[in-house]
Amino acid sequence: MRTIGLDLNAVAVFLEVIHRRSFRAAAMALGMPKSTVSQKVAQLEERLGVRLLDRTTRTIRITEAGEAYRRRVEPALDAVGEAERAVSDLQAAPSGRLRITTTVDIGQNAPFFAEVLSIYMQRYPAVELNVDLFDRRVNLLEEGFDLAIRPGSMPDSTLIARKIGSVGTMRLYASPAYLERKGKPRTPAELREHDCMVMTSHSEPRLWTFRGKRKPVAIEVQPHLAINGFLVLRAVAEAGAGIARLPEYLGEPSIERGTLRSILDDFALPPSHWYAVYPSARNLSPKIRAFVELLEEKFRPA
Repeated sequence: MRTIGLDLNAVAVFLEVIHRRSFRAAAMALGMPKSTVSQKVAQLEERLGVRLLDRTTRTIRITEAGEAYRRRVEPALDAVGEAERAVSDLQAAPSGRLRITTTVDIGQNAPFFAEVLSIYMQRYPAVELNVDLFDRRVNLLEEGFDLAIRPGSMPDSTLIARKIGSVGTMRLYASPAYLERKGKPRTPAELREHDCMVMTSHSEPRLWTFRGKRKPVAIEVQPHLAINGFLVLRAVAEAGAGIARLPEYLGEPSIERGTLRSILDDFALPPSHWYAVYPSARNLSPKIRAFVELLEEKFRPA
C-alpha cells in the first residue's frame, strides 16, 4: 500500500475540482489561489504516475484513471472526516471506558471514594467506570489503567502525580476497656510494653512513625496481632484486644460511638496527602480530567 508521503490536502483539492468542475470554482470554495489548486492536483498526478484530469482552457474532464481513483478515495476521505469528528466529540464530553485503581483500603473504607464514584456516574453517564482494588503498586502503563488514587508521598516517576487533598493522618486507637486494663501510654517508646496490632499490607508494618522534636521518629513494635484489613483491625481494637494504628476516617466514627479512644495525639504526624496519578498531562482525555477535577472539588475546603 502506497501511503508514505500521501498528501490528504491534495486528495481533497482533487475531489473539490471534480465536484466544482472547475479549478477556479474549486479555488474559490477552498479559499486558496487557483495556482495552488493546479499545483496540488499536478503533485498528486506525479505521485500516482497517471493523469487524473484532462484540462482545456474552458473545461476539465476526468480520465478513466481519475474516475477509478475518485471512487476509492472519496469514501476513504469521508471516513477520515468522520474519524476526526468522532475524536473531537470525545474531547468535548467525557465518554468511553475509564479504568481506575486504588488500594483496597481506600476502595472499601474511605467514605469519599464511593461518593465520588456516584457523583461521576450521574454527571457523565456516557463513561463506563472500571475500578480495581489492589494493595500492590500498579504499573498504569503496562496494565492499561487510566488513573490511580494513591495516599502518601509519591516516589520520583515519569507519571503525573496531582495532589488532590488530605484525609487526615494515621492515629493510634484503643478501647476504654483496654486502657483501663493496661494503662494509657504517654510516649511512643512505651508502646513496646503494650499489645500492638499491625496492618500487614503496609510496607513496614512493625515500624510506627511519630512526630519528633526535630524529625519523625520510628518505633518498632512487637505485633500482638498482624492482619491485612483495617475493618477487622478496628473491630478487634473495639473488642479490647490491643492498640491499633488506623486512618482517621476509620477511627473517628468509633470515637463518636465511644468504642475507641485516640492516644498519643501529640505525637501524630501531619495529615498525609492523596494523589491522582496518571500517565501524561499532555492531551489529557476529558474523562480523566473530569474525574480529577471532581476529586479536587470533593477535597476543596468549604
